[in-house]
Amino acid sequence: MPPEIQTIYNVASSYSEYKQKLDSYKGSEEYRSYLGNCNEYTQKYLTGSQGNASTICHAVMYFLNHLKEHSDSSYIDKGCKYLFYWLYADVLNKEQSTENTLILYKELYDRYNSDEDSMNILDNHIKQINEVVSDNLVKLFGIYDIFKKLKEEFISQDNENKCTNDCVELYTRYVSECRKVYDNDFCNELKNFREVYNSYIQSIPSCKEEQYLLPPIEAFDMVSIILTPFLFILVTTLIFPILYKFTAFGPWLHRKFGKQKNIWDNINEETNCLIHSYNMENKNYQERNYNIAYNSSRNS
Repeated sequence: MPPEIQTIYNVASSYSEYKQKLDSYKGSEEYRSYLGNCNEYTQKYLTGSQGNASTICHAVMYFLNHLKEHSDSSYIDKGCKYLFYWLYADVLNKEQSTENTLILYKELYDRYNSDEDSMNILDNHIKQINEVVSDNLVKLFGIYDIFKKLKEEFISQDNENKCTNDCVELYTRYVSECRKVYDNDFCNELKNFREVYNSYIQSIPSCKEEQYLLPPIEAFDMVSIILTPFLFILVTTLIFPILYKFTAFGPWLHRKFGKQKNIWDNINEETNCLIHSYNMENKNYQERNYNIAYNSSRNS
């Protein structure tokens, strides 16, 4: 299997360390206090969530502090991205939109920054997570989670008819989305997923057939390349008569071709005249030569 392509979404395939940290902060009484003011924290999106607002606030503050003290920029970046998904999936139970989750995420980070010791160290990592990135994170975490459950089902032998599963449909849909907007990171992370998925599926004796493998992203490009000329011809065939008959395009085109036709007619006429003149001169020349030869023979 080729090495993993580096993308801003790599955390979607490996996040267990971050999840364990956040779950421990959320579940332990040891982390019920923090330098920041979380005891009186309330947030409308946290109503009915897994844990009260104060508990979630404390957990996030401890986690952000853990990231701040880490020296590895890649570790920090992945942690900031996983924090968003943890809020979306584990805290809000996927019942809030990514937009609302992003509001909560930024609000908690602002609260963390209100502590005079934070120094906005995580700003560059947090700012990367906009609406597009957060939406793609949810999709990628989701497809990796489905794949993880699929592997668990194979291990437990509860795997009848699982060679075809939701991963195939989601992969196809997401590839189409990434090609439309030319999101290289999103497309490349789907390539990473395809490699991991196909490698595992091929290890299952009942799933070795080609039909169970995810196609390469480039295959979707080939379909587009093949279809585009045919679609262009079809659309042109349908639209051109309408444009010619019912718009100013028709008269303009008629005049354009009329001028071109006149030019070619003039060229042809001049060419014919030149040919005719040449033939006449050639004929006269031949007649003069004949007369000279005839007179010479008589005089001799």
